[in-house]
Order: sequence, then C-alpha cells, then structure tokens
Amino acid sequence: MANGSQLNELLRMKIDWVKDEVPPWLFTLVDKTVLRDLTVVSLERSRAIAELDLKAMDSALKIIKAAKF
Repeated sequence: MANGSQLNELLRMKIDWVKDEVPPWLFTLVDKTVLRDLTVVSLERSRAIAELDLKAMDSALKIIKAAKF
C-alpha cells in the first residue's frame, strides 16, 4: 500500500495537457470584438473542464470515503 506522500502524488491533478485552442499569433490580427468572443469561448471551455474535474473529485471522494483501509 502507498504511504501518504505516494498516495498524494498518485491522486494529484495533472492538467498540463490543457492548452488554449487559439494560436497566440492570431491575437495580434483580430479586433477587440473577436478577441472578446475568443475569450468567452476559452473561459467557457475552462469552466466546463473545471466542472468535469469537480464531478470526478466528488466521485473519487465518495469512493475513498467508502473504502475500508
């Protein structure tokens, strides 16, 4: 069985793979209205990912709390 620090590392959230879908060079070419719309899309995507992460954490917590160690 893993000790506390090993378990902590195993359960650590790793979100390095999340990237913005809009290439950075595009921001220099678009006007503020388009930039605002892209910002809204990016924030909505981030929110959806956060909601999925929270749902997964809640499920994991429920399972861990029910587990007999």
